Amino acid sequence: MSGSQTGDSWQRMGGRAAAVCTACGAQLAAAQLERTGSELAAQRLEPVQVTGSRLPRAAVQSAQDVHTYERERIERSGQTSVADFLATVPEASLNSLESTFIGTSVRLRGAREGSTLILINGRRTHAVTGGVAPFGFFDLNTIPLSMVERIDVLPSGSSAIYGGEALAGVVNIVLRSEFHGAEATLGYKGAKNTDEKNVSLGAGWKRDAVRLSIMGLYSERSAMHGRDREITASPDYRRFGGPNLGSPFFGTPANVVSVSGNLPGLNASFAAVPVGSSGIGLRPADFAATAGMQNTGSFTSYQSLVPASRRTGVFLAGDYRLANGIVLFAEMLASRYEEDVTNAPPFLQLNTVPATNAFNPFGTDVRVSGVVQGAEPLSRSSFHEAFVRPVVGARGELGNWNWEFSALASRDRGSFDVYGRPDAARLGSALASSDPRTALNPFVDGPMAGSDVLASIYSTFTPAPFKGDARLVNGFVRGPALRLPAGMLDAVVGVEVEKSTLARGFDAERTAKSLFAELRAPLLARSDERGGRRELLTLTGAARGDRYSDFGSKTTWQAGMELRPVEPLVLRGTVGTAFKPPTLYNLAAPLVRFSQSAVDPVRNGETVIVQQIQGGNPALQPTTGRSATLGLVWSPQNAGALNLSLTAWTLRIDNAINLPGGQFIVDNESLYPGRVVRGPSTGGQPGPIVTVDGTYINFGAMRQEGIDASVDWNVKTTAGVFTPAIAATYMTKFNGASTPGGADVDRLSRAKADGIFAPRLKATASLGWKPDDALDVYLAARHVGRYTDYTPPRTLGNVWYLDASIEVAVGRMLGGAAGMLSAMSLRVGATNLADKLPPYSTHFRGYDVYNYDLVGRTIYVRLRLQT
Repeated sequence: MSGSQTGDSWQRMGGRAAAVCTACGAQLAAAQLERTGSELAAQRLEPVQVTGSRLPRAAVQSAQDVHTYERERIERSGQTSVADFLATVPEASLNSLESTFIGTSVRLRGAREGSTLILINGRRTHAVTGGVAPFGFFDLNTIPLSMVERIDVLPSGSSAIYGGEALAGVVNIVLRSEFHGAEATLGYKGAKNTDEKNVSLGAGWKRDAVRLSIMGLYSERSAMHGRDREITASPDYRRFGGPNLGSPFFGTPANVVSVSGNLPGLNASFAAVPVGSSGIGLRPADFAATAGMQNTGSFTSYQSLVPASRRTGVFLAGDYRLANGIVLFAEMLASRYEEDVTNAPPFLQLNTVPATNAFNPFGTDVRVSGVVQGAEPLSRSSFHEAFVRPVVGARGELGNWNWEFSALASRDRGSFDVYGRPDAARLGSALASSDPRTALNPFVDGPMAGSDVLASIYSTFTPAPFKGDARLVNGFVRGPALRLPAGMLDAVVGVEVEKSTLARGFDAERTAKSLFAELRAPLLARSDERGGRRELLTLTGAARGDRYSDFGSKTTWQAGMELRPVEPLVLRGTVGTAFKPPTLYNLAAPLVRFSQSAVDPVRNGETVIVQQIQGGNPALQPTTGRSATLGLVWSPQNAGALNLSLTAWTLRIDNAINLPGGQFIVDNESLYPGRVVRGPSTGGQPGPIVTVDGTYINFGAMRQEGIDASVDWNVKTTAGVFTPAIAATYMTKFNGASTPGGADVDRLSRAKADGIFAPRLKATASLGWKPDDALDVYLAARHVGRYTDYTPPRTLGNVWYLDASIEVAVGRMLGGAAGMLSAMSLRVGATNLADKLPPYSTHFRGYDVYNYDLVGRTIYVRLRLQT
């Protein structure tokens, strides 16, 4: 878009906004007659948090299919993090693991990380936190689950309402701010080889025009390593029907390989160090029994697949009502999250051991591969992130309209530090040393050197500090813009300005200015049985223009329809566009050059060492999306609290941003013009590869279709209240290209190495039972449908996870005992009750990390005291 076109588009949008405001002002008197003062006060004096709309009536009447999970459902789930809870709901098709991404995210319907906008209390926050900047998403670890009142999930693009990042959906996390008195909670959650402890405190105070609340928490979790589960303890998967994938690079003890020919005194060029070897005074004959053999192993068994972690957090919220009706409000979320991770152990990879080595039994140079025993604890990393997000603002009335202005400053600080990488010079000296006190001994089944020697070799420390800031100002007015024959035309008009910065080995910043508007117009209505008016047909619309300082402007729109042919039935549909801007890391990450081997298919498969370049690309363009929904909601009045929802949806994502691998680019050179640089041609062949440009690039399109269905019922009987519920996401299409201009790849129920796929079916079924106020029993089943493994035709899935819990109101159970017991409740439960563990998968971990629970059965206890 040219500069003049951009300016014209902003002028046109500004003109439309002015026209709307003019019409609004002309209709204030008519609108006042339409609504009573009490109705207006109910809408104006309290904040409105509606995911999918900024209009108050959308809370109960919406064209959008919004899935709301209240605190009761969250607590019943037994999960202790936002990401873990979201992984249990059907529309979140894949897990997001800390062991894979450092942080955690939510993936709606298989869309890649970063496709979902995260809101806190209805307001935008950091698009990308610094710790996970390379992956491009907001780390949900910064929001403690104990502080959450409810979570709204809108699994459709919604940039016209909320702006960029709302590409495949929106998750609004509403924090707890309504306390009556004080509350304290103690919790414990344990599984085999790992456990978690947490404590939270909350209190609220309300008097006249002032309302305050505060909540704080602390939790810590112990690590679970690959060796703690059978599927990840060994790379020999023959016991699960798979192959032996052990690598000699992780052999324990190590392996010896000749520089050329056979090893001296042996009839083989390689041999395994014998199990139990002392490593001292060895001769070639001591390797006769293991000649031609190798010890193998895997890095997974050493790694912490559930990292040890600590989390602290505090949330404060309050408001003050002035005499003129204006409400001043403020809130602050502050959290700190820390992880300690055990990495792959230090290992030798065909390192040369000279004949001078004090323990070399072969009298000549040899090469050695295997784990450096004794140095395993030195290879680790630590991650910490501190997140602070204060918000201040005011809301009030302007005639028949109401307004709100808010400002927030989101601050993100932390570091990802890696310890225990080898110092190449010291490693070489230790391998060549003739002094047993300083030499590395790779021929022993045990520690290869003293702890001081190993610590001096594996001493390299690599910090990766980061800091990010986002400052956002938002203001809007909303109210009745026009009196239509069927009711009032409601409107919202607002502006938003956001400035964000990121420093992670580089400094980058951007400013985004936005203008947005939203309308809700009832076109047909009729009188209902109670003498009121019931809408029959309503149209909704939204538009937003975003102008970014680094890549230009983007305009998105959304339209919706609500049809109520009979009172219990709502037919609804939406269509809209969305986008995700390139992240600051995508655009500005520094270029890194490194040497890597590559196989060149156009030069008869020769293997060459090439220089590969990775990093940011300032020429990137936004990823765009288009979504549509069509569905119904049926809530018959004569069936009690029964709700049935059915929604068909489509999602299209274009121009995705990817970081392709070097070999992948070489294999598809024609699809990446200019990214493979060659030397002069030789002998009629293309010249040898010199460099491969692997910086970020726009390419790829995804097409997804499916159906969301749910039914929930609140049934009152003489035996108590029963609440059965079923929800499912059934996908009928998911395909997309893996290369620019390449053919579409079927990703529906087919696991893919890039992690972009989804099972056809994900569902939950639950039953709650409250015989009285003293007892709450809950049972739930989570289902993942069958899908093809990463290597067909092996299949995975078709698995059920069972959860159960029971909560007892101790005081009521004891007949209203006085004292502390009267306000005490105890919940005991289990997740994955049947202890379903993953089967073998051809994923490099040995199991599919996206759909299976490696932890297994977890038992939890939660004690709560309220006053």
